[in-house]
Amino acid sequence: MTEQEYQAAATKLGADVAAVKAVAEVEASGQSMWTIAGHPRPPIRLEAHWFGKLTDYRFNDSHPHISRQQWTPSVAAKTRLEAWAQFDEASALDERAAIQATSWGLFQIMGFHFAALGFPTPYEFKAAAFTEAGQLDLFVRFILANRPLQDALQRKDWHAFAAGYNGPGAVDVYAPKIANAYERHAR
Repeated sequence: MTEQEYQAAATKLGADVAAVKAVAEVEASGQSMWTIAGHPRPPIRLEAHWFGKLTDYRFNDSHPHISRQQWTPSVAAKTRLEAWAQFDEASALDERAAIQATSWGLFQIMGFHFAALGFPTPYEFKAAAFTEAGQLDLFVRFILANRPLQDALQRKDWHAFAAGYNGPGAVDVYAPKIANAYERHAR
């Protein structure tokens, strides 16, 4: 990602460039692409509880490692290769649900937001995640679609931002990470 691309995104959001970079650093360790089997692919994480919900839990018994009723951190992929293997397995069962049940790219935007972000189908959302520019665009669209997040990002209220972006259970983990990353990028 170029400095100009980050600046353009920050301008659209009315936020500091350092704030956008901080979120990118924390969400996917600053990596917009992984190399899987020799091919660049975006960082992903299939959320088994979302895949379960989006498929009416019909795969819970046959595929408990990718389909659950409740959030179960122990079934999350431990490696990049495993993350893509989980997605590919879920996709073979129900591609549309797999895309929506996965967080995508540098900013880890969940696929179920596709319609709110202006994509007609999850497939277009997924395609956007396969480029750095597309990943940054997903983030900008996501923040613009959520005024409280945009406000928190602009004010650098990392607790409010973390609560809205990652959920209330993760505030104490994400807020200090984003604050520290912001300080590094603001120098």
